[in-house]
Amino acid sequence: MMLKEFSAVRSGSKALFLLPVLLISTLMFCTQQPDYPLDITGNSDKLYSTVKLFVNPPKSEELKIEKRGMGIRYDSEGNPFTGTQELRYVKNDRLFSETVYENGIMKSSVGYDENGKALDRFEYGYIGDQFKMVKHIKPNGRVVEEWQDVTSGNLGYHKTWYENGQLKYETYFESNIQYEGLMTLYDENGKIIQQERYENGELVETVM
Repeated sequence: MMLKEFSAVRSGSKALFLLPVLLISTLMFCTQQPDYPLDITGNSDKLYSTVKLFVNPPKSEELKIEKRGMGIRYDSEGNPFTGTQELRYVKNDRLFSETVYENGIMKSSVGYDENGKALDRFEYGYIGDQFKMVKHIKPNGRVVEEWQDVTSGNLGYHKTWYENGQLKYETYFESNIQYEGLMTLYDENGKIIQQERYENGELVETVM
């Protein structure tokens, strides 16, 4: 199945995508329940944050504002954080990354190289009930990968592109990523090299 080759988070998403959620993921598997609100700002001897951020899963569940309660960021006043968190190097104050939050939910992140040039940008959102990276954009504006959720009268889709801008892969789905219709893999010249057809999330035909 082609599906196994095109997960939402692949090596192309790089460490920057993982950075804002790495600590949270670790905490979720701790055997001892931490005290909340928990400071997850991420300051270290190498990096510091321009804002102080906290997580508070019990409060998130109470407010019913986000399905993955652990992921909501709160400010020092206990409000869901809206704004930009900058991570900067301690030694020279150079910008390392920017992460944008809206009502406590991560919306986008971008890193910077040693010369201050912006690297790949990642945007985040919900596809059905799943929170994931929904758009990967190169510094020149070229889209590498994109997810679009189901809208009224339209299927959702997942697409990736080659460096030359040619569509590499596309598939369509009903709610909660239940695949529907054709799943197609192209070569760099736009020729179809593999294609499957799905109905109600089930593979019904290998077209080629």
